[in-house]
Amino acid sequence: PQYKVIISSSAERDNTSDNQRLLSAIAGGVPPDVYFFSRFATGEWASRGALTDFSTLIENQNPDDPYRINLGEYYDWALAEASYAPPGSDQKPRLYGIPLTGDIRFLFINGQAFREAGLVDANGEPQPPRTWEELREYAKKLTVFRKPGDPTSGIARIGLAPGFGIGFGNSFLYMWSWQAGGSLLSHDGTRVTFDSPEVIRALRFVVDLHDDVGGIANVRAFQQSLSSLEMDPFVRGQIAMKIDNDWMFRFMALYKPDMDFVIAPAPLPADELARGRKPITWAGGFSLVIPATAKNKDGAFRLIQYITSWRGTQLIERGKRELAESEGRLYLPEGLANREHFNRLVQEAIFDNPRVPRTFKNAYQVLRDLMPNTRFRPVTPIGQFLWNQQVRAFESAAEHKLDSEARARGIDPIQYALQVAAAPAQKALDDALAPPPPRVVNWTPWVCVYLAGVIAPIVAIAMYLPRNRKRMGYRRGEVGAAMMFVSPWWIGFACLIGGPIVFSIVMSFTRYDVLSPARYVGWQNYRDVLADPLFLKSIGNTAYMLIRVPLGLVISLGLALLLNRAIRGIGFYRTAFFMPAIVPLIAASLLWIWIFNPIQGPINQLLAMLGVPGPLWLQDPSWSKPALILVNLWMAGSGTIIWLAGLQSIPQHLYEAAEIDGANAFRRFWHVTVPMLSPFILFNTIIGVITTMQIFVEAYVMTPDGQPGDSTLFYSYYLFKQAFQFFRMGPASAMAWILLVIVLVLTAIQLWLSRRWVHYEQG
Repeated sequence: PQYKVIISSSAERDNTSDNQRLLSAIAGGVPPDVYFFSRFATGEWASRGALTDFSTLIENQNPDDPYRINLGEYYDWALAEASYAPPGSDQKPRLYGIPLTGDIRFLFINGQAFREAGLVDANGEPQPPRTWEELREYAKKLTVFRKPGDPTSGIARIGLAPGFGIGFGNSFLYMWSWQAGGSLLSHDGTRVTFDSPEVIRALRFVVDLHDDVGGIANVRAFQQSLSSLEMDPFVRGQIAMKIDNDWMFRFMALYKPDMDFVIAPAPLPADELARGRKPITWAGGFSLVIPATAKNKDGAFRLIQYITSWRGTQLIERGKRELAESEGRLYLPEGLANREHFNRLVQEAIFDNPRVPRTFKNAYQVLRDLMPNTRFRPVTPIGQFLWNQQVRAFESAAEHKLDSEARARGIDPIQYALQVAAAPAQKALDDALAPPPPRVVNWTPWVCVYLAGVIAPIVAIAMYLPRNRKRMGYRRGEVGAAMMFVSPWWIGFACLIGGPIVFSIVMSFTRYDVLSPARYVGWQNYRDVLADPLFLKSIGNTAYMLIRVPLGLVISLGLALLLNRAIRGIGFYRTAFFMPAIVPLIAASLLWIWIFNPIQGPINQLLAMLGVPGPLWLQDPSWSKPALILVNLWMAGSGTIIWLAGLQSIPQHLYEAAEIDGANAFRRFWHVTVPMLSPFILFNTIIGVITTMQIFVEAYVMTPDGQPGDSTLFYSYYLFKQAFQFFRMGPASAMAWILLVIVLVLTAIQLWLSRRWVHYEQG
């Protein structure tokens, strides 16, 4: 064969919002030739030149090629979402991906829950809500609390999962805004329209849905207690209604094919329905793209032609069908962006198949009816950032954390939350659409200066020492031997440390996204960073975590005092207390996610046995940082080694002299142990502060994206997101140097203060 196809999988946590590995490969010139890429991200990365334009490849196809891609067979919305043109320009959108899959959203209804609540029609069948007003009333009626009528007791079954989170629906503010007649972005793509009346109305409705069941903290606690897969909350009856996409069909066919469910278009506001508007939905899905730096674009396009052909579709779906049937499961095709292929598959596999239950046939009929007329998320250079900001607006409003500030300004709290979230998005959009800075960085002078700085000390040493060898008492060959021993460190520093340091300094004064040339912007990155509300938020979050430093010192010193005993089995106790410190931080974080589960976690279960209501931990902005501090204190045993070394270095005669003078145990500790340990206290304090300023892993694993409500968006985590999620290397480098200055200042202050309390034993 002409081409050999090698299939691999990505290790990315989320290849929609976090494409750092793919984009790094593109920048390095070693990407895969074909990639299964989220259409939502296509516009953002096409705007940066990361993806190949398919327009020429499509036009140059052989008309007689049996695998020729016919764009006329595709849904218009799928092609539009995979195309990009600069917003506000007159350019014709160019196609940057061949759409493959398509998924759309419906209202899923648990038929059994509806029947039990009496929400049925004249024939006793579940009656879907037709308007927002009915939807809210149904949600209230279907919600069940652990103690009837008491939201504070926790949710046992939620009437409507509002659609913000995996397994909890998939509508977000996009869907609700479209239903209200609005959009998050203007038609020409140049203006963020979060604060339009329609979007304000949509967010107010979503916030009301949360408040009806005890608030967002209550919903988050319920959400974290839920399981997935065969224990999915909708399948188990813990969710009565949710707006989700068609993957749920295949999920239910796998785990509960006889489930009593109904799907219907998501309802509209009553006044919108009265105007004659038809129900709407929105679609997502994936495309096949060719990275801009792919080595074999012709072969990649031929492969895409084959995969998206009817022959390729048949083979892929036949494999899925045979796998399902071999396991005794029902085969249900997924949504496809190719309209002709999708209709043929659905007709053969669903409507002509007597084995398919009526519930699934009805569901696919609704799916097929809605597929031609659907919305999609705006194609924009700030797609992921816009997504993040609509989530941030929702959280701010649902948590009511800006209410008092909004009222003080005389602004509606919902409107204010949207305005606050819209401002950074609008700035990011303006920056993306602005002409690039004119001056491109010429790296040659910087490289020359750096090489001169690396070579000059070597030349100076080579010239100075031989001439002064006799005067300085060196033997022949000692200078060369010394240089040889130093060379591994020097080479490593020059190549792996010094170079990146200089590079990051220069980058902090540029606009650089790795995929395009760096351009000088002067001090603009530093000004933008210092004016960024999330930068200040990350500083505050990180400063709060400094509480763990003195707490950790006290606990680890206490453990060391207990372990500094010559008793039988002391080695076992030392090992036991040290064990948490050697547990990989990722594994420890996963363990503590379970421990902090507000419903099933052992801490809250123990508190419940004592009659004490447990906090929501990682779901509550007030408790998320204390929870992470507890994780750090659990690993405090790592510091006992240093404390034990310090305790065992204290001369015993000092204790004996103090005891002779009549000092009790506490006075001996305070006047002998603490002063003699003061150098160790200083060392541990400095290291603890530096480590805390770089806190990252726990937040990355336990509270993704700084949730809840940016309460765990620490400085290093925000820096990481700027660099490797948004590829804004200029602001990220500026943040790195600001962090260095902060650490140096804090360390200098500690060293200056140490002159007053640190005692060094004189030799």
